[in-house]
Amino acid sequence: MRVELFASLAYGPFYAVLLFVPVVLQRLGASPDQVALYQAQSYVGFMLSSISVMLMPRRGLIVFLGVIWVAGRAVLMLTPLWPGVVGILILAFIFWLSDSFPSPGYVRVVQLIYPADARARTMSVVRLGMGIGMLAFTPVAGWLLDLIGHAALFPFAALFGVAAALIFTRIKLPPGAEQSATSTAPPAPRISPLKMLPLLGQNKPFLLYVLSIASFGFAGLIPIAFYPAVLVDRLHLSYTDVSLLGLAQSVIWLAGYLLWGRWMNRLGGVRTLQIIYLSLILYPLCHWFAPNAWWLLPAYLASGLANAGVDLAFTNVTIDLAEPERVAEYAALQRTIIGIRGIAGPLLGVWLNQLGASMPMIFALSIALYALSAALVAHPAMRKAR
Repeated sequence: MRVELFASLAYGPFYAVLLFVPVVLQRLGASPDQVALYQAQSYVGFMLSSISVMLMPRRGLIVFLGVIWVAGRAVLMLTPLWPGVVGILILAFIFWLSDSFPSPGYVRVVQLIYPADARARTMSVVRLGMGIGMLAFTPVAGWLLDLIGHAALFPFAALFGVAAALIFTRIKLPPGAEQSATSTAPPAPRISPLKMLPLLGQNKPFLLYVLSIASFGFAGLIPIAFYPAVLVDRLHLSYTDVSLLGLAQSVIWLAGYLLWGRWMNRLGGVRTLQIIYLSLILYPLCHWFAPNAWWLLPAYLASGLANAGVDLAFTNVTIDLAEPERVAEYAALQRTIIGIRGIAGPLLGVWLNQLGASMPMIFALSIALYALSAALVAHPAMRKAR
């Protein structure tokens, strides 16, 4: 746990800067289509994660993950060469592809290194490191963006991301786990992505779970290209203003890791997801009616608390619902669905807007989808994971 805690701490400043990218694009004059494209491309790696299961090595899984992450994060050091909208989109695509592509391998590592009865609590402590890093660096990032600009800040932030990946490679799997790092059943990790689809029919709780993930994702992603427009065009916030909202979000995010680890062991991952889905209704609601930055504070607080919980809940619910020897496959299928909805959601929002749907209508659709997500995980069949 100690090694991943340090890796998480290093990742915090890097992630804090990533949260500014949509605002940077908006200030550079990006269209809603381009902002939507950035948000969509961050999910391409998830959509292809089923392939990563087929490529996961029998030995050296930790190094496999670390090498891919280092290469992808280092790409952002090239931002000074391509500081415009198109350049950022290209570099960000390479980064997001490499960062999320091997994610099923990370889920497998979590299963191997943390005991089931303490997994949520342990992961919450690990993510606490990320929250501390974000809390410390978010206001600094906003100030630096106003002072030196994104072309200088992004390469600096990338150093933290690379350091986090290198620290992660120091994790040691338990004795005897190296041989089974991809699966305890040798043929399973090589299963093709299409052959993973029957898992949905064989496991009804998992089907309901991924449907809720899809609905939840569309709720957050359909309006996502329009949130920067609220910040920049309607409210005229500076990077420093946005960083203060981000600071409040980081504080509650940090507190969330302390609280969710305890609550999830008591409530279960599914009940946690219900609370998260419903709390996020505040995000589109506040952006819909906000006349000033203060009205956005509840949205950022709810988002911070929810992001801390969903990070833990998704990993734990996937492991709880999956057959123990097929965790990597279930995680890959989950990540693939996250990727598909992640690519479609932002583009769907822009398309609806072009068809005549106003921003309030898009925000209202988001609220309805969050409510649907909560209803799906409230189904009696989900008791298996409670």
